[in-house]
Amino acid sequence: MTIELIPAEQFTLQELTDLYNQTRVDYLVPMPMNASRLGEYVHDFDIKLSQSCVGRAADGQMLGLCMLGIRSDHAWITRLGVLPASRRSGVGSALMDCMMENAGKMGATLTQLEVIKNNLPAYNLFSCKDFKETGEYLVMRRAPHTSPEPPRGSVEWLDSDKALEALQTYPNHLTWINARESMRNARDVEGLHLTLQDGSSGWLVYRNTKFTLRSTLSHLIIHTEQGNPSEVGTQLLLNLHTHFSHHDTYAENIHKDDPHLPAFHMLGYFENFSRIEMKHSL
Repeated sequence: MTIELIPAEQFTLQELTDLYNQTRVDYLVPMPMNASRLGEYVHDFDIKLSQSCVGRAADGQMLGLCMLGIRSDHAWITRLGVLPASRRSGVGSALMDCMMENAGKMGATLTQLEVIKNNLPAYNLFSCKDFKETGEYLVMRRAPHTSPEPPRGSVEWLDSDKALEALQTYPNHLTWINARESMRNARDVEGLHLTLQDGSSGWLVYRNTKFTLRSTLSHLIIHTEQGNPSEVGTQLLLNLHTHFSHHDTYAENIHKDDPHLPAFHMLGYFENFSRIEMKHSL
């Protein structure tokens, strides 16, 4: 099959959204988009549409797409999708080659991506391109419900500037989804700092996205400064969900060995799926 690769900037956001949704109709986790959300995605995650690609057949039929984020000498490959009828024909491989070539042209020395665990066709494709696993991360959800107990501790609610200041002190690796740059680009970052009676302390940074009919908390990052991470994390989440009692919550890319996982489970989070982070040095 002849595959023409066209810069994504030549298409409208609506056209890209429609194509993306068509590539995910039978996906393990569909994650449908609308044009507004895709525009926010492009902004928040530093997607370069000039370096992203749409695959098209010789007859003009759209085959798939892939997007590239660039930050200094790091690149992020994301939103790779191929129409079901066009899979196993080299489209995904061609799109990946395009992304890696463009990343190199932009000066990237490290390229990373994420793949849903058990998506073997995608995982095998990335492995063939010499991407190596670097971590497994959980995506969890909590529906609104009454917290099991009243929260404890002295809480300071953080505006965007203070939340981002706290995030600068985070000592562990953050994936592109929750990276400091991504949170700084977002328009809805908030946080809280907690101090318990025994001197334990920590903070929680999150995004508070306000929709017309509902609001959602997402992109949670928890750090324990002093004390037991399970107890500090539990009280941080109790304070958060008592304050925002009617919000759906999505915790994305929590490392599978994060010491705060017992706190998430205590507060009623359930695991939607897992992502595998993979990296390739150019």
